[in-house]
Formats: sequence, C-alpha cells, structure tokens
Amino acid sequence: MKTNSILLLTTALILNVLSLASCKNEKDDGTFSYTKSKIWRHGVYSKYDAAKYEDVFEGMEVDIVYSTEKDDLFIGRIEADANNNNTFDEWIAMLKHPIKLRFWVDFKNLSGDNCHKAIAKLDKLASKYGIKNNIMVESQDIAALQHTKKQGFHVILWVDNLHYWTHHTKEDSISICKSIRKKINSLHPDAISCEFTAYPMLCDSFPEQNIHFWDTPKDFTEENIKHTRMLCSEKSVRVVLVDYPQPIEY
Repeated sequence: MKTNSILLLTTALILNVLSLASCKNEKDDGTFSYTKSKIWRHGVYSKYDAAKYEDVFEGMEVDIVYSTEKDDLFIGRIEADANNNNTFDEWIAMLKHPIKLRFWVDFKNLSGDNCHKAIAKLDKLASKYGIKNNIMVESQDIAALQHTKKQGFHVILWVDNLHYWTHHTKEDSISICKSIRKKINSLHPDAISCEFTAYPMLCDSFPEQNIHFWDTPKDFTEENIKHTRMLCSEKSVRVVLVDYPQPIEY
C-alpha cells in the first residue's frame, strides 16, 4: 500500500512538472500572440476613444512619441505633440482590462539616438500594466528596432511602398523588394507593415512574413468592406487597420 502511494505521488509530481513545462514553452516561444480577428482599430489617439473601443476591437493602433525634454512617452505624431501632455500612461490607464488587448504601437520618432531611453520608458510602462507581450513596436529605424528586440519587445518593420514613388518601372519594383529583403534579413522582425496599396506586392514577394496593412479605405461602404475582406483572405496578412466603427466578418 505504501509503495503504491509513493508511486502515485511520484507520478503526479512528474505530470505536474511536465504540465508546467508545457505551459512555459507555449507562452515563451517568442512569437506574438495574434488575436482571432485580423481587424484592428486604426489611429486611436484619444484616451476616451481607447476606452470606447476596448470592448469593440481586439487590437488597437496608436501613435506615440518620446519627448527628450520631458523624458516620457506621449500620444502624437511629432515630438511637439508632447506639449499636449497626453501621456501614453494615461491612455492605457483608461482601459479596464488592457491585458486582454493587443497594441500596435507606431513609434513615430524612435531612433538610434533615443531608443535606449525611449524603450526603457516603454518597458517600465508595459511592466506596470502587464502588457509587454501584447505590444508590437513599429518603426522604420533598423538600429532602434534591433535594440527594441533585445529588450524583449515584438517589432514591426515599416517598409517602403512602390506607390510612394511618382515615377516607377519594373526595375524600381525589384530594387525596392531587394531593399526590403535586406532589411528583413538584418532585423528578422515579427511583422512588416505598409500602406494597403502595397497589396499584392508584399504578399507575393514576402509570403513568409506576417504582414500588416494600414491606411485602408476609411468610409464604411460595401466596396471598402469588400476590399478589406480581400486583404484578410490572405494567409500572410495578420492585421488590417480600419477606421470602421466595428470589426467586420470576413
């Protein structure tokens, strides 16, 4: 009887250890945990809008800047927006359950010069709300993103779009794709992002990447919804930012 009890106890302990190990591997596999819906809300600048959309969308995109003068993170597109005193901390604090959401953080002025202080601030903020694994930091600065990765954040590489060029040829398209591939090989980002007009070039050229599209047609019309559904139908497309009042079925 005693031998059987010891055997049962030992077996239970082994199963418990294996279970914990399994959970750890699943949680810490290094990949970003995407939401069920690919539709995220674009440009949530107001903290009140953040609170409004919390129960509507599973993910939200927000623009932030780092103020060297104030040594803090603010909602905005240029560093001067820090004068509005809308801190990223206050924005997150408006959410009831930030841990349930995913955040696409478009870091507008992240650079090799400020990334150490800026990411340290973001790290402290993410730890405060327990959302570090829920954040994806977007920038086009390779050096800054490399540092961001080293600090344990998921990163999005903002890439060039052929449509930004007013005059282009087939050779331009090839050269742009080569440039993007070089950046990808240097950084190994969690995702790449571009304006929606880069479809289908990004999907055709980089099908192995997680692709995010932004600046999709804004009006909530059948035609635009059809276009959004087309983007979402691509396996490599993981997030599509929209200005719609609610997500759509696709």
